[in-house]
Amino acid sequence: MTRARLWRLVRTNWPFVVLALAVLPLLWMAFSIAVRSGLFGLSEPLDSGQLGVFLTFTGASLGTAATAFAALLTQAHNAREQHRLRLETVIKSLESLPAETPKPRLAGVLSTMVLLGQERIAIRVLHPAWTAGQVDDGTATWLIGQVLKGDLSDGEKDGDRVDESALCEAAALLVTHAEQLTGEKPLLYYFPGQFQRRWKTDNYLPTEVKEHLLLAMGLMLASRDKSWWCPHGDLPQWPTAILVKCFENEDQPKIRACAAVLLAPLQDIFPKQFQNRLGSKVGEILGAAAVARAKSSVGTDIFKAADRIKAEWQNPAEGGEERRELAGTGA
Repeated sequence: MTRARLWRLVRTNWPFVVLALAVLPLLWMAFSIAVRSGLFGLSEPLDSGQLGVFLTFTGASLGTAATAFAALLTQAHNAREQHRLRLETVIKSLESLPAETPKPRLAGVLSTMVLLGQERIAIRVLHPAWTAGQVDDGTATWLIGQVLKGDLSDGEKDGDRVDESALCEAAALLVTHAEQLTGEKPLLYYFPGQFQRRWKTDNYLPTEVKEHLLLAMGLMLASRDKSWWCPHGDLPQWPTAILVKCFENEDQPKIRACAAVLLAPLQDIFPKQFQNRLGSKVGEILGAAAVARAKSSVGTDIFKAADRIKAEWQNPAEGGEERRELAGTGA
C-alpha cells in the first residue's frame, strides 16, 4: 500500500482511528492495573474498595472515549450534511437553466456528478456527449483532470470512488480528442490543469494512463505547426517543461522513454535552446530516445506522434486545417 493510499484510508475512516487511539491506551492501562493488582492471581487479590476504584476509573475512561467518539461522528455528519445541502443548491440552480441551453446544463450536471463522487458515471456520459459536441473542451478537460487527480475532499463525498478502469477511460478519451484541444489563436489550448503545472499526482496512476497523457501531449503538438506553438520563435514552455519533468522524475522506465521520444524532435528543431536549458541532460534524453526506437520499448503511437511533430514543424503539411476540423467533429 502506497503512502498516498494509506493517508487516504486514514482520512476516510478518521473517527475510527481516533477511537482506536483513545481506547487502546485505556485498555492497556486497565490491563496493566489488573495484572499489578493481582486480578489474575499473580498477587494478592483486590479488595472491594480497590476493585471499585479500578472499575470507576475504567468506566469513566471508556465513557469519556465514547463521548469524544460521538462528538467526532456528529461533526463528520454535520460536514456531510452541509456538503449535501450545497450540492442540492447547485442542482436546483442547474434545473433553473433554460432547456434551450443544453451545453451549460450538461456541463453543470457532469461537474456535479464529479463533485458527488460519481466519476465513473460522469466519464461514461462525457464520452458520447463530447463526441456529439454537446460539451465544450474546457469542461471536458476539467472533468478528466478531476478524475485523474482523484481528490476525494477528505472522504466527505458519497458514491463511487475512482478506480483504475475510470482512470484509463478518462485518459483514453483525452487521446481521442487531443487534436481538437488547440484553438485558432496561438498558444490557446485545453488540457487537465494538473498536468499543465507538474507531472505527478497525489494518487496512483497506472502505466497505461501515463502513456495516454504523454500521447495526448504529442498529438496536440503535432496538430499545429511551429508558428502556432512558437509565435516568437522560442521553445514552447508547455508541454516541454512537463515532458522534461516526466523524464527527470518518473519512476517507470517505459514512461521516461515515452517522454524522451517526444522530446527528441523538439531538440532537433531547437538544439541551442535545449542545450542552454538542459545542458548535459540533452545527451541523456537523446540516448534514451534512440534506445527506445532501437528496442521498440514504447507504443508505436508515441513514435508516430514524434515523427509527426518533426514533419509538421519543419514542413507544414497541406490540409492540416481540414484534419483538425475532422477531429473536432469526431469523424
